[in-house]
Amino acid sequence: MFMKYQDLYQETIEKLKKGERPLIKLDQTLIVHLREVWSEAIQDNINEVSLKQILCILDNTQNMSREFNEHFFVTMEKLHVHTKYDDLLIYTLAASQKHVVGEALKSGVMIPAVYFDHLKKILETKNPEVLEWTLRTIESMGPLSLRLQKEVRTLKPSLLKLFNEHQKAAFSIVDFLEKEWERMKL
Repeated sequence: MFMKYQDLYQETIEKLKKGERPLIKLDQTLIVHLREVWSEAIQDNINEVSLKQILCILDNTQNMSREFNEHFFVTMEKLHVHTKYDDLLIYTLAASQKHVVGEALKSGVMIPAVYFDHLKKILETKNPEVLEWTLRTIESMGPLSLRLQKEVRTLKPSLLKLFNEHQKAAFSIVDFLEKEWERMKL
């Protein structure tokens, strides 16, 4: 039986509240449905409620699909220019770790260059939490994170003087990435 995304979202939230892992199984019908409602949610004005629900579902799937890649790229492009969407941008980054990065690493299909371009732009954020999640996304790429080495390294000096928890976490991730990059060069 087909379940609308709003119902699936409510079911997902209920399971999360109980401490259960939703483990939503993506099938072609659900993929098509999510892509359609996602397209509508980002068309003209961002439908924040719908987009949040869709991203929550995608963050809690047990399987991955690159069929969402274009939607991730368009969403990142639209959200990163408005600070009022920073929370949605964080949700987008989190779900993209699974569906863009994780799927590519699992399948061996290269992550599209446009994804790296979006991450570069998002690294320029003034929001420490967005920066932290962008760095977490880059960290999840493993050796592919080297493609963003120059941009990440430019962040380090400015992070030394920062004190909020997200800035500290971002600094630790930069530090970790630099150590990993050195190890990769051995």
